Amino acid sequence: MQPTRPAHPGRPPRPTPGDRATGRARRTRRAPSLQRSLLALVLVPVVGLTGAVALAVGASREISHAADAAATQVRAAALLDTVRGSIAQEVVPVLSQAVLADPATAAASGLDAADLTGIAALAGPAVAQQLRTVQAATDAAVDASAGSAAEAEAAAAATRVARLRATAAAGGDDVSAVFDRYGDLVADLAGQVEAHLDAARDESLDGPGARAVHDLDRAQAAATHASLEVPLFLGSLSVPADERARARSSFLRAWGGYRAADADLTAHASASTVRTWRAATGGEAAVRVDALLDTAATDPSAATLSLPQFLALTTAGTSRDTALRAAVDTIGARAVAATDLPAQRAAAELRVLLVIALVLVVVTAVVMARVHRFIARPLQRLAQQAAAVRDGELQDDLLDEVGSGPREVRTVAQGLAATVSSLRRVQAQAQAVADGDLDAEVVQEPLAGSLGAVVHASITQMISAIHERERLQVSLAHQASHDALTELPNRAEASVLIERAVHRARRSEQPVGLLFVDLDHFKQVNDTLGHAAGDEVLRVVSARMEETVRGGDSVCRLGGDEFVVLVEPAEDHHQLVELGRRLITAVSAPVRVGDRVARVGASVGVAVSTTGPDGAGSTAERLLQDADAAAYRAKAAGRGVVEVFDEELRHELAVQATTEEALRRALLEGELVLHYQPVLDLVTGRTASVEALVRWDRPGHGLVPPDAFIPAAERSDLICDLGRWALAAALEQLTQWDEGEEFAGLGMAVNISGRHLASRHLLDDVTDALSASGVEPGRLTLEITETVLVDEPSALDQLRALRELGVRIAIDDFGTGYTSIGQLPRLPVDVLKIDRSFVASPGAGHADLVRLVISAAHSFDLGVVAEGIEENDQLHRLVADSCDSGQGFLFARPSAPADLALPRARATTGD
Repeated sequence: MQPTRPAHPGRPPRPTPGDRATGRARRTRRAPSLQRSLLALVLVPVVGLTGAVALAVGASREISHAADAAATQVRAAALLDTVRGSIAQEVVPVLSQAVLADPATAAASGLDAADLTGIAALAGPAVAQQLRTVQAATDAAVDASAGSAAEAEAAAAATRVARLRATAAAGGDDVSAVFDRYGDLVADLAGQVEAHLDAARDESLDGPGARAVHDLDRAQAAATHASLEVPLFLGSLSVPADERARARSSFLRAWGGYRAADADLTAHASASTVRTWRAATGGEAAVRVDALLDTAATDPSAATLSLPQFLALTTAGTSRDTALRAAVDTIGARAVAATDLPAQRAAAELRVLLVIALVLVVVTAVVMARVHRFIARPLQRLAQQAAAVRDGELQDDLLDEVGSGPREVRTVAQGLAATVSSLRRVQAQAQAVADGDLDAEVVQEPLAGSLGAVVHASITQMISAIHERERLQVSLAHQASHDALTELPNRAEASVLIERAVHRARRSEQPVGLLFVDLDHFKQVNDTLGHAAGDEVLRVVSARMEETVRGGDSVCRLGGDEFVVLVEPAEDHHQLVELGRRLITAVSAPVRVGDRVARVGASVGVAVSTTGPDGAGSTAERLLQDADAAAYRAKAAGRGVVEVFDEELRHELAVQATTEEALRRALLEGELVLHYQPVLDLVTGRTASVEALVRWDRPGHGLVPPDAFIPAAERSDLICDLGRWALAAALEQLTQWDEGEEFAGLGMAVNISGRHLASRHLLDDVTDALSASGVEPGRLTLEITETVLVDEPSALDQLRALRELGVRIAIDDFGTGYTSIGQLPRLPVDVLKIDRSFVASPGAGHADLVRLVISAAHSFDLGVVAEGIEENDQLHRLVADSCDSGQGFLFARPSAPADLALPRARATTGD
């Protein structure tokens, strides 16, 4: 049964379907044709002209009103976007002032704050002037919006930015909080600008006006993304480490959004807009900023800045934003002009038409009734139906609504009815796609006609694109959470898996086990067989570990040669230890790489989650740290073993953490001192140089020897700070000694750790210490242990660079590591220091070895220093073997500068 619809007011009751069919046939025969109706109008031209004028007047009014409204919205958008751009430019100088004013803020931003005072004195006034300039521009932009449609929004923004300025000036919040509030304000203004442009587009602008508004929209979007790039990048450097991934993700979205918006503008905007935009983006500052941000976005390891780079970037970023702001203003002015033009043209046409209408109104009234009866009424009804179709009301009874109009009108109605039918089909297909029912039967049905074929092809392509996007999303999600080489879960995914396992363990009270697997001797595979062989070894080892663990356990690669195995649940420690041994056995089996065989081992650390009485317990981070600490102890125990994290190890870590914190405070409060042990020339008997040895005058403990705190410093970043301090203090002491006669001209030997040698700051540290002291580089000898040459891949390059500075290099404790005599010609060293264990040994074999080392060193033009000389017999043997220099308790113990005396070697005088 057909549902009945309420009748329109003033209309007669709707006839039945049978009556309508009969009436349609009768009216089709009686209805006059459009040709006859036009013939009647020709006989009365005045009437026809009057009707045309009346219609034209109405159309002109609509065009004028729409154009005025659109122009008003475009003006408001342009003014508000100027306010947004000016506020966005305030972020960088605010951040710059915070960095220049506070060394802690600079350090938190990843910047080297060593020369902060000098740079702040030079750059501070310029940054302050820059901030005042952009703030004045913001205030001017707010004032310019007075009387426009954007006045209220601009005033609200001015109130918010005033509060932000006050907060930033008073230092009430940290830099990241102020930055986030600026970002929120800029985002709100960008949304308001977009709303004004949307309102302008809703006014049915003509071609040029619409294109101009679209150009402005694209330029505004690109400028908004560009204005956020530099602040977001700088902000990603200043946030805490646990928020750095989120901050970097925000920066990457702004970076990618700017480039997408730039590409969209270049591809679709008008030629004049593209020229204006390219003139702004082609400037030197814009190119420099884009290059730096491209590098930071594509290479996370490059996302660090020195303080001068930071200031240069902020200055260039402001210049680029100013250029882009000027380009947007130019494009906005064109948009305003383009939207104003239709209104002016429509107003002129309206005046002409009104004059004509006044002349013809009388004639038009005479024939209006007949025109209305035969043409106007059917066309009006047809127009109403067309408007309903335009508004999305797809009705089926179009022919009934037309009435007794001309045949041509009814033909149009029939065509419109067919169009409505096709649109209903399109609507059904679009609804199926929107509902996600991409395989629905209605989607597969093609539409009639060539246009229908094109529409159906478009829908088919859209469905294919959706399927492809879903496939890519799955693929990208897998790539983001898995290691590309081994297909194992990566570090980020491992953290998620461990976190979830720990939460389940708390609920079920069943512990979770974590095995930290650190490969042994993997570096040797890369060095001897190449990195391609190393990759193959990692793939094979990963597959073996997956075959060794249970089906429900997870093997993850943290990076490099480090893996973890998550065991859930863990029944007991013995089960985990046994699994660790099986993993070591599986990993240690030979791996064939081409026609060669590679061998690696593994050290395994085991940790088990705990649950306290209050439901708290191990966290994922703590569990991973415990397993890592156990693996570290396994390596120290000789490698190839399994160690379990226990209370003894927890205590060791707590002691280490306490020592690290106290040592960090000692560096700041000047508790560290240097003692000096003379190194004598065994040929002349005179003291040739001294070795600087670090001591810690720890309050409440007295003078602490290096063995008690150097290992703790080695396991943290403090060892580099300690080495940097020792270099500066030793060379400063050498400068003080040069002012007298007894100690003038001595050389200075300073020990450098492996971590400091691998640091990219070592060359700068040595250069700075030499420059500050004025000591000649040839008087400084840097001592490194023999094992560093094996453990640090970059050691040789660093040593060559140091020798190019003129600094001498000595291998300390020679003979205790893996360096062979045959390698000496290829090593960038100047001196060998024979370990005290060989000097002190009474065995003939060690004496022969010492003699061999001395002879080999002299063959390669290397100097030799014997350590640990405590007896005259040892001294006599070394002099007989032609050893160059020596040091030990026989001559002098390490002493403070005030207690230091320069001894002479008694063996050379015949004593």
